[in-house]
Amino acid sequence: MSKFHLKGLDTLRAIAALSVLISHVEVFKENRHIEHARNIIPFFRYTGGHIGVVLFFVLSGFLISILLLKEKKRYSDIDLKAFYARRIFRVWPLYYFIIIISYLLTDFSPSSTTLVLCLSIFPNVAHAIGAAWSVSPQIWSIGVEEQFYLGWPMVVKHLKRPLLVFAAIASFFTLLPHVLLFALNRIHADPTIMELINKLSYGTKFQCLAIGGMAGVLHLQYQGRLKIHRLMSMTIISIPFIMWYCGFHTPQLMDELYGVLFAVSIFLITTQHQDGGSEPRILSGLGEISYGIYMYHWLVLIGIFKLDLVSSEKSLLFNIYVYSTAILGTIFISYLSFHFFEKRFLQIKERFSRV
Repeated sequence: MSKFHLKGLDTLRAIAALSVLISHVEVFKENRHIEHARNIIPFFRYTGGHIGVVLFFVLSGFLISILLLKEKKRYSDIDLKAFYARRIFRVWPLYYFIIIISYLLTDFSPSSTTLVLCLSIFPNVAHAIGAAWSVSPQIWSIGVEEQFYLGWPMVVKHLKRPLLVFAAIASFFTLLPHVLLFALNRIHADPTIMELINKLSYGTKFQCLAIGGMAGVLHLQYQGRLKIHRLMSMTIISIPFIMWYCGFHTPQLMDELYGVLFAVSIFLITTQHQDGGSEPRILSGLGEISYGIYMYHWLVLIGIFKLDLVSSEKSLLFNIYVYSTAILGTIFISYLSFHFFEKRFLQIKERFSRV
């Protein structure tokens, strides 16, 4: 599809998508008062699927920034119309398809607020104010990315020192909710407003996308110029994933911490490990359909838990059935969607590609 490709990123997409799916299996079990692994496995208790979304944000900021900076270097300008067209044809078809089929296949009756916010690419705001698209709530993150894409190309188009500007943007969105909460505490500690600020901060992770952008700038500066011992590089790359799956968490700035660590991993993967063979075919294939895995899995889980095919919800057989059906079913549907639906729009998207 795209002319620009970096080895290793499809694997990261696959890890992120499958981690979100696995985490949401346990969410479904917990919501239905079924014995779950939250008190046994730290991954579910502390970090889980949300960190997978942070990884998606960092990856997105990294790639979008590289493409914009390469376009600017080649043409001394950025074609904003072409950029927005590429984003629309990549993101919107599946996004709106999920909204339509989730409405048709379930008994969900969205409020007017939910409809307006989700149809206008503000599902993260809907999520924050308790008006989420509850039959596919994971779409909140698509809103974050689309809102980020609105302004990011204009920032890149006009800036002269991208690394400093990206760092300033990441710092601003990291500090903003803390400054607001501190000020409210000193002036008028309204619990409702403070909770809303926390929820909006949780659902507007522009700093993670900007951190990815910083990694993109460094990639363009140091590709082919920086050599690190392969074992050391692989050790550093693995650190955030070990922390993530061991459930490491902090009470504050956890997403920013993981965002920085993922950015370092992505930088090393794309500057130190592009030689040699290709990615494992299965991970590359899963990465290619990762957007579908992320978007379809909630509906698949709704279907699985409605069927109730295993009598004992505490049995090993139940968990094998749920996990295998959820993973394989989502992958199958995502594969069909990618090849028979999304590809049609991706081919249109490529007409607007400039790098």
